Amino acid sequence: MTLDDPPGGGEGGGDGFSRVHPLSPFIRGGLVVIAVFGYVLSQQIDRIVGAAGPPAPGEGSTPLLIPAVIVALTVFGAVLLGLLSWWFTRYRLGESDLEMHSGAIMRQHRQVRYDRIQAVDLVRPLLARITGLSEVRVESAGGGDSHVSIAYLRNAEAEAVRARLVGLSAEAKGVAAPPVSSGAVEGTDLPPGPADSAAESGHPGSSTVPGQESPESEQLLKMPVERLVASVLLSWDTIVLAALLVLALALTFADLGVAIGGFLPLALITGMRSFIKLTRWYGLTVALRGETLTSQRGLTDTRHSSVPLHRVQALEIRQPVLWRRPGWWALKVNVAGARIASADGDSGESVLVPVATTAEVLHLLEAVTADPGTTAEVASLVHDTPEGFVGVPRAARWFHPFAHRRMGHLPGRRALLIRSGWLDRVLQVVPWGRIQSMALHQGPWARRLDLASVDFVSTVGPVRPDVKHLSTADAQGLAYLAAERASHARQRSGGPVGCDPTPDTVDWP
Repeated sequence: MTLDDPPGGGEGGGDGFSRVHPLSPFIRGGLVVIAVFGYVLSQQIDRIVGAAGPPAPGEGSTPLLIPAVIVALTVFGAVLLGLLSWWFTRYRLGESDLEMHSGAIMRQHRQVRYDRIQAVDLVRPLLARITGLSEVRVESAGGGDSHVSIAYLRNAEAEAVRARLVGLSAEAKGVAAPPVSSGAVEGTDLPPGPADSAAESGHPGSSTVPGQESPESEQLLKMPVERLVASVLLSWDTIVLAALLVLALALTFADLGVAIGGFLPLALITGMRSFIKLTRWYGLTVALRGETLTSQRGLTDTRHSSVPLHRVQALEIRQPVLWRRPGWWALKVNVAGARIASADGDSGESVLVPVATTAEVLHLLEAVTADPGTTAEVASLVHDTPEGFVGVPRAARWFHPFAHRRMGHLPGRRALLIRSGWLDRVLQVVPWGRIQSMALHQGPWARRLDLASVDFVSTVGPVRPDVKHLSTADAQGLAYLAAERASHARQRSGGPVGCDPTPDTVDWP
């Protein structure tokens, strides 16, 4: 099979390579250039204003000419370096892998095999949105160094490349291609692109199979802006910021205003954290399309991400104490092989939903696990202590004086459920088939109290499942039960698609 006509942008030669958009290097460094230009302008504003008036006696135009020449040479050098970077940045959808060449002086060549691709997402920072460009971010199973970012392409070209990569990845793995929205994505302004014709033609790498219609997208969650703002206000960051403002006012009235400068960096950091959360999660929409969970979000930087359900390894819902009254939860997941990062250096977290109601969280859990039974077990743990729940003994209060009454685990039919936390209530869901390994450990004080803990190894992510300070007998029984059920889950085949069926092969870089 040959891919003679990759759906890329500019011509890259007769070897099948295509170049990214010529504005790409300027968009990647756009904010830096604006910041440097603003700093230089602020330093030279007095000279510029003075030069605009009549020259002083005995002075000519030479003092203004020198800075103008320096600025012109700097701009010319930046443009030249940007064009060199663009000329040497090329990509190709080859026979079996995606290739990316970059670097004018320090050459770099990256390859990602199609069967190693875990996710293909679209990212649109603010400057890219203004210019009508998108970044295609390819995440692979080889670790962070093997991820490839094609930045930037025109919106239609980015849609076509993404659809082609999804189809080629599915073809290389010998599975049905997950559906890819080839038209305008809900929540974004991406126009329809060449992916439509690729899908209809049945060309290798197309996002759908000829004669097979893409499943309809089922919207699972559309987060109201009011709830997002309220969740930011009901956070420790906001409380710290409010306390700093009150302290600053008190110092001002006490004629100690000079001390306010010491609190300014902390106040700025706290305020920026809240602002970033608002802009990052603005307009979040989560939908289920076939066997893939899709999400669109962002105010200044729009992101269109997809999570194949079979890549989900563990889930966690967390309820901070300030969210207890409105009944809100945050949902986090561990996704095999995923690392959220983009060309502009932004790295995110594996947070699926930053704030949702209890009903919405349970609905999302049922969609991800594809098991109403597990969802019912989670609901029982959220509202009560169900039959079969194994708590920690009274001796554990020496380690957890306030949380020991809530701590424990429930061995579910298809997943292990772990409950913990006092101020922040936490509930973790680990499908039996996703447990990679486990370790039973016992410190010196725990040994004297006849306590032991069981740690379960999952993929890299925010969810770190462990059951702390059980009785030694219960800990040993849990380790034996988990090993037995994990083995049975790995041998089981078929059933609904979700994060529970037979795990994927573990790949090592």
